[in-house]
Amino acid sequence: MFDWNDVQVFLAIARGGSLAAAARTLKVNHSTVFRRLNAFEDALGVRLFERMASGYALTPEGESIRAEAEAVETNVHALERKIAGRDFALRGDIRVTAPHGLATGFLAQYLPDFIARYPGIRVDIDASDSELDLGRREADIALRATSAPPEHLVGRRVASLCWWVYGSTSYRERMGCPSGMDDLAEHRVIGATQNFQRLPVFAWLAKHVPDDAIVARAADLETMAALAREGVGLALLPSDQHLPDLQRLFPVEPRFTGELWLLTHPDLRHVARIKTFMEFLTERLRNDPRLSEPAQGRDETVSA
Repeated sequence: MFDWNDVQVFLAIARGGSLAAAARTLKVNHSTVFRRLNAFEDALGVRLFERMASGYALTPEGESIRAEAEAVETNVHALERKIAGRDFALRGDIRVTAPHGLATGFLAQYLPDFIARYPGIRVDIDASDSELDLGRREADIALRATSAPPEHLVGRRVASLCWWVYGSTSYRERMGCPSGMDDLAEHRVIGATQNFQRLPVFAWLAKHVPDDAIVARAADLETMAALAREGVGLALLPSDQHLPDLQRLFPVEPRFTGELWLLTHPDLRHVARIKTFMEFLTERLRNDPRLSEPAQGRDETVSA
């Protein structure tokens, strides 16, 4: 016989293509994955993977049981969510996934107050840009910057994310402060790598700011913010990247906006601790001045 853990290991290896990838997904060590796989194959009496230098590939026998294993996974997670949905106690664990900027700049600041109010609830934060699967209970709550939240999840829009031009004090002391978007060509600007220009704001930047004004490029917002904070140049960043030692100069024109959503699985929305935490986060995010939309004119700006 085999247990549910063996099925999880099998699917994690099939999806990740290696023992190391499966270990990272399951948050266990390499030897545990290896031992579980061997036990699963021994229980079934078949070889499920070809061990190759490039990784693990499913054998025909492995392919033949994958669909059934995924059906088992779906049913187990549905049962877990149904049981969790009957939990009315304000205690237990909550797993939250959020991008790095939101996790470190916002959730980390809100959490002490929540813990003081609800000491029986423990919050685990996964600061990652990866979209964890709430259906498989990889997380209970997701805080995501998106204009099109997945239809299979439920939640609420908690804020609009507006884009600003940011600069550090050290940059402004050396180079001065632009008065508006038309002045960016005369300054040092942090651009986006080609792949990151899929975001409309960076596609606009690449088209309208000359290449010789681009002093550095990055493929993620956190690196852009860090470069700007060190005085390398000015950066175009959404309002959730508001960091200490980095000032908003003026809103990006034309306006680029996104939405910030707080999401969970429908089966979990009535779990007391999850409902309470989502209500707490909604109130904090909607009233956080760092996420307020720019007023007409120079809201939250600094002068040269």
